Amino acid sequence: MAAGVPIRCLEAVWSIAGVRPQDVDRIAIAGASSLGAPPLNNDFTEADGRARLPQRLAELVDQVPIVRSALASRGANTAYRRLMRPLTAPRLAGIGQRLRDVGVRASVAAYNHHDCHIASAYFVSGEADCLVISNDGFGDGECAKVAVGRNGRLSVVARNEFFNSLGVYYNYATLVCGFPKSHHAGKTTGLAAFGDPGKTLPVFQDLITWDSALGRYVNRGKLFRNCIRELTARLDGAAREDIAAGIQKHCEDLLTAMVKHWTLRTGVRRLALAGGVHANVKVNQRIAELPEVDSVFVFPNMGDGGLALGAAFLALAEASPGVVLPHRLADIYLGPRYTETEIAAVLREAGVTFTRPANVPRAIAEHLAANRIVARFDGRMEYGPRALGNRSILYPATKPEVNTWLNRQLRRTEFMPFAPVIRAEDATAYLEGFNQTTAYAAEFMTITYDVTPRCKREAPAIVHVDGTARPQVLRRDVNPDYYDIVTEYHRLTGLSVLVNTSFNMHEEPIVCTPADALNAFGASELDVLAIGPFLVENRSVWRRK
Repeated sequence: MAAGVPIRCLEAVWSIAGVRPQDVDRIAIAGASSLGAPPLNNDFTEADGRARLPQRLAELVDQVPIVRSALASRGANTAYRRLMRPLTAPRLAGIGQRLRDVGVRASVAAYNHHDCHIASAYFVSGEADCLVISNDGFGDGECAKVAVGRNGRLSVVARNEFFNSLGVYYNYATLVCGFPKSHHAGKTTGLAAFGDPGKTLPVFQDLITWDSALGRYVNRGKLFRNCIRELTARLDGAAREDIAAGIQKHCEDLLTAMVKHWTLRTGVRRLALAGGVHANVKVNQRIAELPEVDSVFVFPNMGDGGLALGAAFLALAEASPGVVLPHRLADIYLGPRYTETEIAAVLREAGVTFTRPANVPRAIAEHLAANRIVARFDGRMEYGPRALGNRSILYPATKPEVNTWLNRQLRRTEFMPFAPVIRAEDATAYLEGFNQTTAYAAEFMTITYDVTPRCKREAPAIVHVDGTARPQVLRRDVNPDYYDIVTEYHRLTGLSVLVNTSFNMHEEPIVCTPADALNAFGASELDVLAIGPFLVENRSVWRRK
């Protein structure tokens, strides 16, 4: 998601992989015509409120009824790509030059945005044959794509032009709800549980509809800021909770219709999903509940942050057709790790008092059993938008009021739910309908479940107001020390669920380095920092019970 050339990322990759810049054979870049910085605001303008040229032109044409329908055509899509090409070419050349400056002499190739989404999901789905669907705001003139993957090859069966984007509508609704930045759509999903969809659903149904003949959703409204003005007027007086509930319900309805259509059309019942819309865990749950679906996998880095991996898979498949086959991810702990020596040096330099327990998982569990909040920093950093234990804040799920305290400490939105970590062997006791259909997706916190009465009784802090939870279902072979913390906590308390939320302050990225962890720990006044094999204890806040 870096707007510039990600040199620091490349340096980390070379270090982790043990290669040199001159060893690189190919450079694959996601985005053939829409290469560039993503929009920062939900009206798709830059941070300073300015709209880019293609957006201004589209809005201008959109105001002329006689030619407006042309925007939705395949021809407009082609024209968009041609318009963007001269704007993209200098940036692509600049990337090549910047890479040469750091020693990379490989050729550079750009790949279609949605092809990258599709490839990212397919090649780690573990399914040789599956239906692959991407849905997002837009990229390279498209908002969705459907493909069938068979034995390492992807065949596109449908695509949808950016004019019709459901993801864009979700961002519009997010803006109307009062969240201006484009990365806040998750707040709309959380807020939706507090509203009545029936009060606003007809507005959304009127503006973006399902076309069963074409097998896609279709925009009947306007574009960009023109649409925002229309939507704002039609939703005038509606509570933001009802607006969120309306767009959420409509999103679920449209995407389940899409999945039904293409599973029946292709006869393929195993799904792999990608694209920013599939960060919506409630949508993914509704898809998994369809009788037409045998299994659902959601690529863990489903948004544009995952495009680079899709581009790499496309380049690899292009170089060796039919050789690259889908596999299952063992885990997504792919980022930097730090040695005991490096961590200790940071702690000593900061003048922090720390201890080194003989059994770290047991020591952490003892703190958790005493109702203390533990920030855990250990092993390699997670890839993607979810904290999966190595850069996480953990605490007991028994007291919902702790959520309010922690939200205040981290300066986060008060109504957002917190997610649980649950051992795989305990999942069916707490999650309704948990089975192999979604087990792979649940490893990465990409889907919600209705919870059982036992879960509501024992772990109320992770149950959202709609009776769902978004779990990380954990196996010991994936992350032994993290698993052992949950096991030791169970031995001490008889309880099998902990809250797991990302270790960061609001609007800050997840912590990466030991210094990041120490800074976030100090700013949030949490109880305990478990950093590598060491514990740092903030005894001043232990009086909270």
